[in-house]
Amino acid sequence: MAAVNTNVLVLLDPTDQHKRFEQIYDRQLFSRFTDKHRCVLHVMSSLQHVRFIDFFIPHTEHSIVSARITLFKKTIFYIYCTNAENIEEMRRRYNYPMFVKIFDVQWLATYLQHAALGYLIEHAQRAQYDLDECDLALQQAAEMANGLADELTAHMIVQTGTQPNDS
Repeated sequence: MAAVNTNVLVLLDPTDQHKRFEQIYDRQLFSRFTDKHRCVLHVMSSLQHVRFIDFFIPHTEHSIVSARITLFKKTIFYIYCTNAENIEEMRRRYNYPMFVKIFDVQWLATYLQHAALGYLIEHAQRAQYDLDECDLALQQAAEMANGLADELTAHMIVQTGTQPNDS
């Protein structure tokens, strides 16, 4: 895939539990950091060259949002939490639904895929006159959408105990 120069996905993973995402996403689209300071420097330097950054951080590092809110103007924060109490605390602190998303860590893969899917579709639109590039981006988006649909179906089965109807 050619350089995606519109958006990036950045994951702060201080506990080093989410290595698998590095195999899923293209390096031009996704970066994962275990060191908070290197991650913040990467985001700060990237903001000069991209339209938007989707910045995924654990609730334990939520102070990044408070301290950096004015510096990260082109950033959507995704705060992943480990339990319901953390989710409620983060929602009380950050009631900014347009640029702070708060969710359980079990949904991390889903939120990453959703953000990546949006980027791929936008990339395809921007590359509409380069048919090979556009087709590649749309193919990747279709594969990702199918994976996301499978993941959401599996989650629904777990929650309801029944298969969804295909009608």
